[in-house]
Amino acid sequence: MFSASTSDPKTLKDSVDTISQIIDEGIFKIRKDSIDLIAADRAMVAVIDLKLKSTLFEEYKFDKEESIGLNLLNFLTILKRAGSGDKLTLKLDDEKSKLEITLEGKTVRKFAVPLLDLSTEEIPPISQLEFHATADVMSDILDQGIADADIIADSVIFELSPEKLRMIAEGNSTKIELDAIKGDETVTDITAPEAVRSRYPLDYLKKIMKASKLSKTAKIRLGTDYPMKIEFKGENVYFGCVLAPRVSED
Repeated sequence: MFSASTSDPKTLKDSVDTISQIIDEGIFKIRKDSIDLIAADRAMVAVIDLKLKSTLFEEYKFDKEESIGLNLLNFLTILKRAGSGDKLTLKLDDEKSKLEITLEGKTVRKFAVPLLDLSTEEIPPISQLEFHATADVMSDILDQGIADADIIADSVIFELSPEKLRMIAEGNSTKIELDAIKGDETVTDITAPEAVRSRYPLDYLKKIMKASKLSKTAKIRLGTDYPMKIEFKGENVYFGCVLAPRVSED
């Protein structure tokens, strides 16, 4: 049996909203201390790693590990029905193969989402990646750089040196640059023995940055012509995404 209740469902809604931008179905693993999901999009461009800690919920009842497949858009549609004063309860009904969702406020509303029999697809071995540079950046700065780049291009170059983070976009003789210097309020830390540079698709970055609702800061991990890992850590949630680079157009 599994059930979990929270009187503040915003983090759950924001987490599912973010991952649903990239994948449409997923397998959640219910564990003693967390609810986890690791999945790649169909094009194998992005790999998502989500962990919702059991402490996100005021009540968390667990007796065995479970894997449940859900259509994320259906799940999100119901989560969005939760009002600011509603208590949300998730309960697994093994006999009916459904996840029951109850919203308690001025009324009691009950929903049921069917469990999907999803195959476990092979996930790229992201744990084997060795990143050459990292930076702790304010989430709104990444949002700003991505939004600026989106005006003129469909990809953006990230350059990370020991002193600063630079984001560059070029298109139709127009160029946009954002510089964030190590040590100021925008980039609190950089670890980069040497400068690295890589290009990434903006359509994916815009979807990933939905996770900025989960944390005011982000950690980015980079290499030259190498995947990027973006991580957001909240008090009770972790969201990470590994994004494949785009071949340099220089």
